[in-house]
Amino acid sequence: MSNSDTVRSLLKMFESFNVEGFLELLTDDAVYRFGNYPAAVGQENIAATIKASHLDAISGISFEIKSLYELEDTVVTELICNYTLNKGGNLPLPCLDIFKFQGGKVSAMLVFMDASPLFTA
Repeated sequence: MSNSDTVRSLLKMFESFNVEGFLELLTDDAVYRFGNYPAAVGQENIAATIKASHLDAISGISFEIKSLYELEDTVVTELICNYTLNKGGNLPLPCLDIFKFQGGKVSAMLVFMDASPLFTA
């Protein structure tokens, strides 16, 4: 599986709220940073960060990949994150993700997004 294929699989895991499946695609010492929040390091901390973040505000998510670039051990994606809000309605937000790989697994996931509309919508 190419690194780009792994990113696509990872996004599918997020769409189905499959945190455990997502973690299987990461190195043990992976780094996850979402927006301006502090980085989480290691699978246990990443799982806690994901579960404690914006997932409480949404009942669904889908990703529309606008562009995807792979160069050596890095994949960059430009996305539209389509959130389904618990309050009802949809909220599309632009996002840019950088994925760094080691040994076929994600060693860093850096999410560049302003998620504040999720908490004010």
